Amino acid sequence: MRCAICFTPPADDALTIAAARWLRRDPYTGARIAWPVEGLVETDHAFLTAAPRRIGFHGSLKAPFRIATEHGLSDVQAALAKFCRRVPPITVDAMRIVLIENFFALVPTEPNPELHELATDFVTVFDQYRSPTSDLDLARGDIGRLNGRQFANLMAWGHPYVLDQFRFHMTLTGPIDELERDYVAQMLHRHFGPLADEPLCISQVALFVEPEPNAPFLIDSIHRFTAQHQRKTA
Repeated sequence: MRCAICFTPPADDALTIAAARWLRRDPYTGARIAWPVEGLVETDHAFLTAAPRRIGFHGSLKAPFRIATEHGLSDVQAALAKFCRRVPPITVDAMRIVLIENFFALVPTEPNPELHELATDFVTVFDQYRSPTSDLDLARGDIGRLNGRQFANLMAWGHPYVLDQFRFHMTLTGPIDELERDYVAQMLHRHFGPLADEPLCISQVALFVEPEPNAPFLIDSIHRFTAQHQRKTA
């Protein structure tokens, strides 16, 4: 089984609802959502959101990994619950929609050291539950596009874009052709409106699971950050 540790806002959050309508899938229930977006025909909308729809609206903190044979999902659940009790909420002052290489995502307008540190801790602390990097992991990593540091991260931590290569983002589209990017950006800004620019409170993570190979991920459990003091590095 594969799982992932990701931030996603609460189910009733306005951003969660808008993102579910955009991605055409509720990350909490896995239900498909038919929500017309002005300016996009059904097939185009389905195509450009196909890649991020598989997990749903999220920001990865520990990217999908296969659980090591000596552990089970319950071990990850228990460790995650314990870890999150020591984490206080983090506020990102403002977000924005940007193009990252060839896809659009919601990202912080300014680097957030607390969030970066938290992501590093999730990667390192929970690596004990990850199976060693496999040939399939290498294929998913598209190693031909990686620099030396990213390849080393892939081999050591199961994903290239971690630690110093990490950038928090919440994916909104799959790859977009260069000629279509301006139009898609307009559609995104129209759909999300001011929600895309507001502060973001990161106060929980979700444990996503892939029930069977290549199936859409589902939220297994929510773990809230309940510490009241400044977080210390794990």
